[in-house]
Amino acid sequence: MIGLLLLVAGLTFFSVFLLAKRFSLKQTRHMHAEHLKARVGLINNYVEEKQKEQACWWCAFGRLLGDSNEKELNKIRGLLVKGGYRDEKHLGAYFFIKYSFVLFVVLISLGLWTWFSIKTPIAILMPVISLLLPERVLIELGKRRLNRIKDALPDFLDMANICMNAGLSYLVAFKRVTEELKSMYPEICYEFNYLLEQIQIGVPRQEALKQFSERNPSDEIKELIQVLAQNEKLGTPIGAAINEFSRRLYQQRESKIEEKAAKTSAKMAIVILPFLMLPYFILMLGEKMVMLGRNW
Repeated sequence: MIGLLLLVAGLTFFSVFLLAKRFSLKQTRHMHAEHLKARVGLINNYVEEKQKEQACWWCAFGRLLGDSNEKELNKIRGLLVKGGYRDEKHLGAYFFIKYSFVLFVVLISLGLWTWFSIKTPIAILMPVISLLLPERVLIELGKRRLNRIKDALPDFLDMANICMNAGLSYLVAFKRVTEELKSMYPEICYEFNYLLEQIQIGVPRQEALKQFSERNPSDEIKELIQVLAQNEKLGTPIGAAINEFSRRLYQQRESKIEEKAAKTSAKMAIVILPFLMLPYFILMLGEKMVMLGRNW
């Protein structure tokens, strides 16, 4: 009887020990994951874990199909970054989509050449155009994204200036504005959030600002980076400089709107002129037709 009680007690103790050990390991993994998530995109271990979780076979296959020239790969990476695609898997996805599209166009051109007897130069030209088209589409996506960032920049800086007038530093103000405007202006909020995370893990501010300018090559962004870098070196108040810069951006936007409005009248005249001339010609011809009918 005593032995049975000791056996039950031992099994109970062993079961409780294993259960506690399991909960402890689970809590440790959770804390480790939260620690890595605090620096998402900037710690190699977290990036590797996310890539394992989000790995797709067609991205890996596309990476094998891609160009092995490092210069060309860096060029495509730059275009992807400008388009807002930063993960390494996006490079493989680009090559997979590109060559799948080329194969699809080749099959269509062969079918048209076989059954509908289209001209041979046209059948050859179609795959060539499909080979160049994805890169042009990627460039156009980058331009549109950059235009959205430029349009959102004055509003972003205005809200940041309000936060700085309340006593926050410009980095903390940028962080607060990214949280407030990420649903309205996701592109520019992502860029500033990435900049702040770089500075947070120890990247020098000048280098982080330089990379920010390289990722978004526009005159407005370059001027903003020059303002921030100059104030960082001289130690002057940055709130007044950002306020003046945002006012200039608003003035440039107003001048562009006025210029477009001035051109609208000339463009509308070209559209309206045929509709105005048509009734005039009808009246002229109608009068002549009536006079001819009376003479007969």
